[in-house]
Amino acid sequence: MSGCDEHEIADFSRVVGGQTLQVNALLIGNTILMGVMVGIGAYGHHYRHHPLTRFLFLGATILFLPIVSYIVSITNNQNIVTVLSSRNRMVTGLCRSNHRFMVLLCATVVQIVGINTTAIVAADVREGRSIPPPTVLLVQAIWTTYLGFNIIKGPNAMSLQNAIKYITLLAIFSPFPLIFAKIVLKYYAWYHAKQSFAFGRNPRLIVGYMEQLPDRSYHAEVAGEYTPPLLIVSREDTMLVEKQPHGYRMCNTADRTRINNNADLVTIDKVWELDVILLKSKTQFEDLCFSFALFKMLRCRFAKYTVTEAGFMKAQNFLWHVLLEDSGDTQILGVIASELSFLHDYYYSSLPISYSKSWIPIWSISISILSIGYCLFITMILMAYLVASGVASGVEWQVLCQVNCMGSPYGTGDTKHFGSVWFDVLPLLSLGALVMLSEAREIASYICSDWTKVALLCHYISSREYPTLPKWIGLLLQCRCKLVEPWQDKMSQCSILVLRRRKTPLAILRRPIPLPEQKKNVKVPREVKAAIVNTLRSIRGDLRNGMMSLQQLGIQVGGNFLQACNAKGTSDALLSWHIATSIFEVRYPHSTTSGHASVATHLSRYCAYLVSYSPELLPNDDAWSNSMYKATKKDAERVLSGRIAKPTPELQYRHLVELLTARSKHEVLKDGAKLGEQLVEFMEGEEARWKALAEF
Repeated sequence: MSGCDEHEIADFSRVVGGQTLQVNALLIGNTILMGVMVGIGAYGHHYRHHPLTRFLFLGATILFLPIVSYIVSITNNQNIVTVLSSRNRMVTGLCRSNHRFMVLLCATVVQIVGINTTAIVAADVREGRSIPPPTVLLVQAIWTTYLGFNIIKGPNAMSLQNAIKYITLLAIFSPFPLIFAKIVLKYYAWYHAKQSFAFGRNPRLIVGYMEQLPDRSYHAEVAGEYTPPLLIVSREDTMLVEKQPHGYRMCNTADRTRINNNADLVTIDKVWELDVILLKSKTQFEDLCFSFALFKMLRCRFAKYTVTEAGFMKAQNFLWHVLLEDSGDTQILGVIASELSFLHDYYYSSLPISYSKSWIPIWSISISILSIGYCLFITMILMAYLVASGVASGVEWQVLCQVNCMGSPYGTGDTKHFGSVWFDVLPLLSLGALVMLSEAREIASYICSDWTKVALLCHYISSREYPTLPKWIGLLLQCRCKLVEPWQDKMSQCSILVLRRRKTPLAILRRPIPLPEQKKNVKVPREVKAAIVNTLRSIRGDLRNGMMSLQQLGIQVGGNFLQACNAKGTSDALLSWHIATSIFEVRYPHSTTSGHASVATHLSRYCAYLVSYSPELLPNDDAWSNSMYKATKKDAERVLSGRIAKPTPELQYRHLVELLTARSKHEVLKDGAKLGEQLVEFMEGEEARWKALAEF
């Protein structure tokens, strides 16, 4: 007999059950957080560095240490549990559980996920974006290893059978070498990339190199040929350089017009001279390498060098004549997309630093494969554990205790069980699946990444070894993985004049909450791509304020046309034309899906998105653009609250113009309304009006 009445049993159950419930809640919460992080890392690149995302990641990676420490402190003492009952009697219990082993396994798996989703960046000081490997990852690995040894040498360790004990040891300690290997490899890759002229110190090197590079555009125009400029693609670490006050300069040059000391340096002209690669892949190689060279020059702009210092002027002749005149729309936008993709990867992922040494990607893939194998091993162990513990026959407890009030816990007593084994198994299985997903994405990023293609191609150009290598690179060019491509051929859309408010429950709940401006992503229509490229061809990089396009259409530029074109800044000019386009959509609702109307509406909403979400990409002050957009949006919502539905588009258009003209307090709304009205009234032909908006 246990000597315990029902009240004492209830007191004991409340203490042990409460501890078990707390641990299970923390474990489930951490699993959900890690699932969110892996999902964001795999499917939502543009959310990855949102403040809320950083908060979730910080919570998910740090939360598991208190969980593990708490579990170990509880379960190490849970062999004998002593509780003072409400009747001042000591209630003791002899408890046994494999709960702590499960929690430690969850902690190690969480750490693997945390390492995989941590962005590590080796940038120049001038860029202000260098992110070293978090020291907390190493501290967590050391602490978790210590807890693992503490559990194995705990009071419950000797109760395990030999075979089960060895399997448990293997399951617990197998991930620690993988974790430390991942951390050490990332530290080494980051440190080496930070010191490398091809990565961390690249902007300073490119600026010095472009200063020494002769401008061959004049000679090319005289000869009628457009020779590829000697833009650097790769292997900068083979260069002989000397440090200068404003960067690095190549040394041992005969004069300022020849660069003759770097035979291993891969430049654009060497890529263009290749003739051994399959012709169907040659253009792809050239475009990819040209994008990579432009990406390095673009990094100089983020490092606060001017356009002249970055050497853009020496490359523009080749860009305009070869790409914009001799290439199709898809090819040009592909070059730009690849350039921005390289930039996105460099600043927001750990992938680029792995290419600071050729063997690092191989080791990374090997560790990822071992991690997947470990997760499969854990899954098999869990299945065997479920069968052995009798879950199929209804035994589902996490902790089993024999309760006694007679002074000794070793006698016979009432048996109480707490928790459910599924609280151990399901989070661990879920985390294992997340690890396999993140590791599979890691492997895919190495195999299908443009970084791999450029690295292999540059290795072939510099060494000319392995004659079959170009064919393998050609096959890699066809490899595409949506999980590792930040560019999804979509453009974001926003609108100031929301004429049709959503009435879904989620939309209604969202209105009183101060959330960011709603946006949607749509596939970029082909006519929009063609319009962008045609505009680049016509202006050749000389951006204007919109008056030129109106004059070319024969429109008298004056009054509100002039006011909309010569606004205070770029941001309010864009919004004025956006409002005018929105008014056109009300007047001509059935023509917005084709031709110039599609171009005008898509680009108009994208401009509104730029002002709302990315004002730093515009010439005006970020804070001014942001506050101006919010004020315009708020004023538009106030004005539109008095809008009345009309039976025809003509009446709706006139009613909207009257409201905006009479009730608006913000000048941007008034200018946009007057501009839209003048385009409708003073221009003949619907298509001509849409063309004016599209070409602006």
